Amino acid sequence: MFLNAKSWFLSYTPRLFVGVVFSLIPLVGFAKKSVGIEKPLDAELGAMAKKAKRILQDKSLAKIKLSVVFQRTKTGDVLFESSPDQSLHPASNTKLITTAAGLELLGPGYRWKTALAADKFSRGHARNLYLIGKGDPRFVSESLWKLVSDAKIEHGLKRVDGNLFVDDTYFTQETMAPGFNDKNQDSAYRAASGAMSINFNSVSINIRPAKTVDSPPIVRIRPTRHHFNIKNDARTTDAGSESLSLSASAYRDKTRLHLRGRIPKSHRGLTVRRRIDNPALYAGDAAKAFLKRAGIRVKGQTKKGKAPNRIKTLSRLTSRPLSLIIQDINKLSNNFMAEQVLRTIGLVHGQAGDWKNGTEIVKNYLEKQVKIKGFNYVNGSGLFGKTSFSARQITTLLQRMAHNKSLQPEFFGSLALSRLDGTLKKRFRDMPQGTIRAKTGTLQGVICLSGYIHHRSGELITFSILMNDVPGRGWLAYKTQDRLLRVFSGYGQSNEK
Repeated sequence: MFLNAKSWFLSYTPRLFVGVVFSLIPLVGFAKKSVGIEKPLDAELGAMAKKAKRILQDKSLAKIKLSVVFQRTKTGDVLFESSPDQSLHPASNTKLITTAAGLELLGPGYRWKTALAADKFSRGHARNLYLIGKGDPRFVSESLWKLVSDAKIEHGLKRVDGNLFVDDTYFTQETMAPGFNDKNQDSAYRAASGAMSINFNSVSINIRPAKTVDSPPIVRIRPTRHHFNIKNDARTTDAGSESLSLSASAYRDKTRLHLRGRIPKSHRGLTVRRRIDNPALYAGDAAKAFLKRAGIRVKGQTKKGKAPNRIKTLSRLTSRPLSLIIQDINKLSNNFMAEQVLRTIGLVHGQAGDWKNGTEIVKNYLEKQVKIKGFNYVNGSGLFGKTSFSARQITTLLQRMAHNKSLQPEFFGSLALSRLDGTLKKRFRDMPQGTIRAKTGTLQGVICLSGYIHHRSGELITFSILMNDVPGRGWLAYKTQDRLLRVFSGYGQSNEK
């Protein structure tokens, strides 16, 4: 069967988090007594540690590498630990590092700007048009349409007599984060990075059966078909089940999509996402399509090129603040956005918008400000690579953010809430909503979870559970994490003996 990318992962439209109000509870005070709860956390400490130890002594966990820490957020006292200093791959728990560094080094109000400009403009005619990107992690189709429509409405843009140039020189020209090429996958979560990017450098592809049997399925692409070379070897069948495969690969300056397999004519269709290989020209082709839709003709071609110093800005778009950007990064585990933030850190505090500068700045932040050493920080998202941290190192960072009065609300608000949103929406259903506020991390053989627990007494607990060499699909790791968090939340101790 066709494997769809998760629809929430790369949604083009802005999200409204229904848990915004809830996510602010309790951010200022670490201890807020729950009504009717008489038993404080202190009375449960011994039993909690014993139960956690028994859980991890399960023989089925013998071959899994673990690093675990639970500690009181208010005092830092360790409640339980197991191999706390063992360095393991944290997968997307790495995003906790990147977003914390982003908040402290860039500031919660940091914003990115994107512009449309002309090198010569008169009476609605531009000689050449420039789409200038500066790394906006959440520049989507709606953003581009606003740029185009504002240029038409505010300056009367009617025609481009020359070319449409895409200026992506704000970052260096490398597009793949370190470690991303460890596996050659065309999944949207392994997206390229660039200063001028759109729709998380992925494409939405809708596939529907044709009306007649043996005809190729109908393929629709958003926001533009022009950037793609499509090879459609699939067929519509009279009956049977859907069995399609779609691969994406670099093809000259474009992306080739190759569709194979079959789809019955009764099928309602499906939508999938794939990564693209040339971020700048993909954004440029989308811009050209939107200009045409707005009635603005571009006579020339779409090319990459740096904007001259003297230009006339026709429209400018400012992004959401970083404090909101990190909600998508942590709640939805968006790899592309994490890498954009890291490259921005490298540019603002280093010498260039690349991974070399970005990782060096973050490493320096971790060593000198967070006071941890002996880790390996390879990229901003934790996808593949040789990134490694211990549970103690991660909880040290989490403790720092919990006690940072100015940044705590933004950081806490970026984490997924159990039973409420993000990657924890369907987990911990036997606890009250929002009991767990955390970041998940999943790769093949790697399942991690780090964040905070709102204990039923009202006290906050900081935790990190890193698990490597996990067999199969990881059900054993998820089960172990769930059991541990039930114990330390105070809502499931009766189930553990």
